[in-house]
Amino acid sequence: MNTTTLTRQESKGKIAGVEFFVFGDGDPVTVFAHGLAGSVSETKPLAMPLTGTRVLLNFRGHGGSDALADGWDYDLLADDVRVVADHVGATGACGLSLGAGAILRLLTQTPQRFDRLAFVMPAALDQPWTDGAIVRLRELGAAIEEGDRERLTAVLMSEVPEHLRELRVTRILLARRAAELAAMTPPAPARVDVPVANLGALASVTAPSLVLAQRGDRLHNVEVATRLSDALPHSVLHTLEPGGVFWTQSDVTRELLTEQFVAGR
Repeated sequence: MNTTTLTRQESKGKIAGVEFFVFGDGDPVTVFAHGLAGSVSETKPLAMPLTGTRVLLNFRGHGGSDALADGWDYDLLADDVRVVADHVGATGACGLSLGAGAILRLLTQTPQRFDRLAFVMPAALDQPWTDGAIVRLRELGAAIEEGDRERLTAVLMSEVPEHLRELRVTRILLARRAAELAAMTPPAPARVDVPVANLGALASVTAPSLVLAQRGDRLHNVEVATRLSDALPHSVLHTLEPGGVFWTQSDVTRELLTEQFVAGR
């Protein structure tokens, strides 16, 4: 797909079983990858404030992408990012949680593929998830299997700062997210895997990189973000307050991503 054919209206496509949505037009062209059991609804808050062409994908096993018979691993996720990025001519990539891991795996294979990068709340690096993350994922997976919207809402609400939990907009957003999750089959890993087996493989990544973390997050440990930033040669780490990325400091998130992908181009 040539970027000159993209319009400001949303369009939708599918390639190699991977569903994607396009917003905006022109440069830069940035691909966005969501987290485990997520969808484009997760990456919209990151992508929509930016200018240029934003391409939001659903990994296979998620959304309207093809189902997975044997589960996922990071090679498969990296392939999904690559096929969409190549199709639309993306020069930048932003990964959220599991999506960050997918982009990292892609970079171990082709370190120069993108000229701008952002890793939002990375969940894993060269080691499996921590105990706290495993507990949270098990809670989420069990609730998805049962199709229990109330339980799903409670799990999601536990990640929201307490002073925001009673807001009507919070309840509406999480109820909508719980309904999406209740209708899906929990995506399972095909094997024990990590995004980057050897951090030295990231030494060849020359693109400016933003790493964004938030304190107090069981699934997205600040230590993982710190080690990732240290491993990337041209990286800047920003650590926000608990719930800051999407809730209490969303304006900071927007400014950092705008500076990373749009400003100064």
